[in-house]
Amino acid sequence: MKARQLLWTLNVWVACAALAYTLSAATNEDNAKDISIEPAEKSVSSERENSVTAVELQWFDAGRSRQVPVKIYYPAAGKGPFPVVLFSHGLGRTREDCAYLGIHWASRGYISVFVEHAGSDEAVWRGKVQPKKHLKEAYENPATMRNRPLDMRFALDQLDRLKRDGDSLAVRLDFDRIGAAGCDLGAETVLALAGQVLPGEMIFSDHRIRAVIAMSPPVPMGQVPLDITYKNISVPCLYMTGSEDNGVIGTTKAYQRRIPFDNTSGADQYLATFFGGDHMIYAGHLRQRDTGKDARFQPLIRDASTLFWDAYLQEKPDSLAALRGKGLNALLGSSASVEKKLTADTNISTVSREP
Repeated sequence: MKARQLLWTLNVWVACAALAYTLSAATNEDNAKDISIEPAEKSVSSERENSVTAVELQWFDAGRSRQVPVKIYYPAAGKGPFPVVLFSHGLGRTREDCAYLGIHWASRGYISVFVEHAGSDEAVWRGKVQPKKHLKEAYENPATMRNRPLDMRFALDQLDRLKRDGDSLAVRLDFDRIGAAGCDLGAETVLALAGQVLPGEMIFSDHRIRAVIAMSPPVPMGQVPLDITYKNISVPCLYMTGSEDNGVIGTTKAYQRRIPFDNTSGADQYLATFFGGDHMIYAGHLRQRDTGKDARFQPLIRDASTLFWDAYLQEKPDSLAALRGKGLNALLGSSASVEKKLTADTNISTVSREP
């Protein structure tokens, strides 16, 4: 086990080094440090990419007596206001998960807020004799799914408070254009914000969320009928999965990852299925050897997600037309299949903002 953990740590270090930036931890708002980052790779877009800055903060939700660490990636220059993208990590991970997405989205004019969830983060398994056992317990704990969307809502409330207080970063946020993305258990978290009914009939929908990207969403089976689970989702969603996207801890199989897409119809819905894509391609962790899949799929995930945000958060007509037309198909090419369920109304300004 020690040898496996050492190899795991080495793989993570190598992956982080490849991103070509250095992270400095901050334990609270007073000693938080800004870190300058240059986007590691260029996207297929011809638009200019901006320099990116990141800051780590440790917030405290007094109402739940709970720490909520965040890492925020944002454009180094410009007054904004910039659309906001919340990100929820997978089971057993941290706010460092999927950093390539946070960096890229910020380089394209978004403020990306990566939230860490205590109780289902890296602390659950690291240093434990039976890490998989502890991960399974966290996955099955009702408190995990209850706290995760509440963490996200608290982060939005905290940003809103900071903006009202005149915080120099928060004043650059556009609260009329907020999206949420997540991987693995994080995908279920953001779908809950969009209206998915969770086991136990828990509802955490947040009207501030305008669009959602769900990467490898797990499917809660047998507790709430599927026609009820997803019927309240009424914002555009981009689902991503792979032909080999079988769960590591949960029971969701690759062929079941499309269930949220199949059962949602309240707004434009997109499903990208990567041929040969497994459960690890989104964040690239837990690999004991380089399969080449991360290098193949992550640029596609990055560019497809940005096209989606550009269409529904930046409200760019060309991006919306490309997404609803053949643009996503052309971007992903032979690496993925694309399915769509589109509403009749193509005017994105009509997306619901009800209080």
